[in-house]
Amino acid sequence: MKDENAWLIVSDFDETFMPALRAREAKAGIEKLHDRLSELKCNHRVLFGWATGNSCAAVLEKMRRYPAFPWDFALTSLGTELYWNRSGRVEEDEGWPPHGAGEFDSRAAMLAELFGRHGLDMQAQPAAFQQKRIRGYYLAADGREAAAIERIHLLCAQAGLEASITYASPAAGDPEAVYDVAILPPGCGKKSGVEFIAGKHAVDPGRVIVFGDSCNDIEMLSAYENGYLVGNALAEARRAFARVADGVYCHGIVDGLQRHF
Repeated sequence: MKDENAWLIVSDFDETFMPALRAREAKAGIEKLHDRLSELKCNHRVLFGWATGNSCAAVLEKMRRYPAFPWDFALTSLGTELYWNRSGRVEEDEGWPPHGAGEFDSRAAMLAELFGRHGLDMQAQPAAFQQKRIRGYYLAADGREAAAIERIHLLCAQAGLEASITYASPAAGDPEAVYDVAILPPGCGKKSGVEFIAGKHAVDPGRVIVFGDSCNDIEMLSAYENGYLVGNALAEARRAFARVADGVYCHGIVDGLQRHF
């Protein structure tokens, strides 16, 4: 049975909740969102958290600057890991991912061999982007990528893995004119993780509000009627998704929440 007073609010982290450049952070409205969430939590059962490509360690390091911020969960590493904030103690959800990921390392190694055998010219991302259940690559956006993307998905299926392929975000530190290719265990991803959290806490899909800024948020945003890009979203994301909040960063999140509370 759905909880009629429950709301789930989900935000991407870099360039949605917080600017990638710290110099812009003071104008991002993080304190404004802090106050709005605190107010909402007094009158509703509200869960707030992030669905992000960042690792949990990276999120926690940045949030050390905001120790009182009222967050409840962090769906990190492109939705392959889920952590809960329980009175300041951060605990990993042992039920996520639901199908386990024990064979991920061996399957990812097999997939890398398949990529080489099939002549796929992809650049491995830096070590910081290679996480527990992610292998990251860049694929050049050179006008010939359609065939390569189709081949990547076919080879992933052969290896028992999945690929999330989106246009990369230079604002978040990616190179220009490339696709971000993330290899994941099956059943993971931002969209799937948000569905898991909503189901676990009996939140009606109509009371899930999601925010993002880039192409890797579009699948998650499109899954809910209350999905928004923030005002500083990438042009590529705006072309793919029309619903945009007025403000930038947390100002946009607050603007979006104003439409529902």
